[in-house]
Parts: sequence; structure tokens; C-alpha cells
Amino acid sequence: MLSGKVAIVTGASRGIGRETALTLAGYGATVIVNYCGSKDKAEAVVEEIKAAGGNAKAYQGDVSDFDVAKEMITSVKKEFGSIDILVNNAGIIKRIPMCEMTAEQFRQVIDVDLNAPFIVSKAVIPSMIKKGHGKIINICSMMSELGREA
Repeated sequence: MLSGKVAIVTGASRGIGRETALTLAGYGATVIVNYCGSKDKAEAVVEEIKAAGGNAKAYQGDVSDFDVAKEMITSVKKEFGSIDILVNNAGIIKRIPMCEMTAEQFRQVIDVDLNAPFIVSKAVIPSMIKKGHGKIINICSMMSELGREA
């Protein structure tokens, strides 16, 4: 059981992140539903958790931006006391042939898929070290292992 634990799930408004948030809440964790896109989808996840008797809150923020991630972590700690679990789930894919993809589009994928887990972990680790425990879980989809035609 995760009763009394606070979990942040990045990219939790849909897909794997949504299911992860619902599962953690089902085990009793208070879940922070991080999102960058649709507020409506994030709020729907929060409402689904609350309807099942859980506790959740949506936090908008681009987790590939250190200042934004640090602000989110600070806000969550202020409101909920601590962060026990971080699930780095946010990820994007550009379904563009490499020959047509711009360097900026590629940088965006790298920022969200590779840099964001480092950034959010770096923001949350000091408090986990201070209290002597915490869990960081990094998730990726099968698309991170499959090649595509150029």
C-alpha cells in the first residue's frame, strides 16, 4: 500500500502516464498529475482518481525546463509535505522522416525524452536524500527501441 505517499507522474494526462497515475492512486498514493498539453485531459484523470476515493492534483509544466520542474517540486512539497515517488514518464515522438525533421524538432524530442528525466530527478533528489528514502522510476515506450524508415 502507498497510503500517505506522494507520487509525481510526468506526462500523466494520457497513455502510460494516465494508467500509472490511476494505479498509484489505487494503491493509496496522492498523485500529482503533471501535464504539458491538455488541461482538460489532466483534470479528467484527477477527477477519475477522486471519484474512486483517491487524492490527486494536476500541475501544468514543461518538465524539460529545470526552473519549471524545480518550481513544481517546490509547490508540491509545500502543499503535500514530501515527494516519495517520481515517475518520469513524459515523452514525445515526432513522426517525421529524418530527412524532413529539423534540428529544432529533434532537440525537442531529446529534451523531453532524455533531458527531462534528469532535470526532474535532479530537482527531487535532494529532498529524497534528506529524508533517507524515495523512488524514481523511468519509463519509456517500445518506440524508444524500434527503428523507423528514414
